[in-house]
Amino acid sequence: MRLIARYASRAEAEERAAFLRSRGIATHVTNMASLRPNLAHQGRYRAGLWAMLEPQFEDAEALLENPDHHVEQPLSEVQMTELETVGEADARRTLIKWLLITVVALGALTAVVVALGPP
Repeated sequence: MRLIARYASRAEAEERAAFLRSRGIATHVTNMASLRPNLAHQGRYRAGLWAMLEPQFEDAEALLENPDHHVEQPLSEVQMTELETVGEADARRTLIKWLLITVVALGALTAVVVALGPP
């Protein structure tokens, strides 16, 4: 993924993402809220618009500047849905894998602490 642009509002980023998607560009919108607790120090940007596929990045930028730009490698709605579905499944598998590794590591650490505990 590659950052196309940052926006002051998530609604504006979502609007641009919908436009790009209608032209066959796979996009993703993320929150860019600052982690600082004080509102006076919050970042200027609230949302980021990302091109999900590297080959579509330049087309996405060009479309945002010129709505009549011809997209070189547009995706169909079916292809975009499949890309999102595969991405979600991969993310879920990765999360489950790391959770299981953490549980096993904590279990092993607990066993070592119990084994080395007071006689």
